[in-house]
Amino acid sequence: MDKVLDLRDQRIFNQEVLKDTTQLLKINPEYNAAWNYRRDVIVNLSGELDNDFWENELAFSMSLLKDYPKVYWIWNHRNWTLKSHKDSSVNIWLRELAIVNKLLQMDPRNYHGWHYRRVLLANIESMTSESRDNEELAYATANINKNISNYSAWHQKAVLIPKMFAKNEIPDKRKFVEDEFKYIINAIYTDAEDQSVWFYIEWFVKNGIFMEALGREIFIKQLQDLQQNVLAINEDDFEFSGKQNNWCLKILIVLEDVFKSLSLQFTPHSQEYLEQLIEADPLRKNRYLHLLNRK
Repeated sequence: MDKVLDLRDQRIFNQEVLKDTTQLLKINPEYNAAWNYRRDVIVNLSGELDNDFWENELAFSMSLLKDYPKVYWIWNHRNWTLKSHKDSSVNIWLRELAIVNKLLQMDPRNYHGWHYRRVLLANIESMTSESRDNEELAYATANINKNISNYSAWHQKAVLIPKMFAKNEIPDKRKFVEDEFKYIINAIYTDAEDQSVWFYIEWFVKNGIFMEALGREIFIKQLQDLQQNVLAINEDDFEFSGKQNNWCLKILIVLEDVFKSLSLQFTPHSQEYLEQLIEADPLRKNRYLHLLNRK
């Protein structure tokens, strides 16, 4: 490590240094200073580097990703390698997207892989002037259907849908939102203990684009239907285990906040829910007390 840093300070840029950084990064791929130095070396040698070098550089980062799939600096260097590659065609980016698909099959919840996928798609769309949002939404949904706990896939949906609404890529927005309400209700019945769907629901019910698509009255009706289903799940959990479902209580509070923002008349239970959460979830007691004081 000291040798590489000394060479960097001496501004030595040659093939031997490249080999030194290779050995160092195999031992410690989280050492970002080595990645930065490696890129400086490559830039200085760029005139003598052919297509095979860039393919080998991609192979090098892939060999590290197999053992360290959640090290950000490897993904970052791979993105840089693609942008610097001798082959500047869209084909190399499409090939990379196929590779990431395989990686996500092996580790579907790797958020680094999902973020990298978004970077690839943005570049592909920029180069082709064609949106891939519909295909990507289908891809994210398919991953959720395989594993409802895939938080990264839920997040991908939350990233895509507002963009698709803004670009008018969803022809029947009303039907889409109605179907999405059905989808999330089915999801909470599938696994009421999984946090991914609850986080998505909180985002969903607070996003104004969905009320705009449905109209105020229908949106309120859908929220009330969701509320009744959450109450039913909570009651079932209580009858089965003698305990209420913390996620149900949290989302019921969120729904009441949304009702309040819509100036609806209703009998509030948020204080009761928070008091129950204080007992059921003592690790977050101070947060619930804070929320209780705001009610």
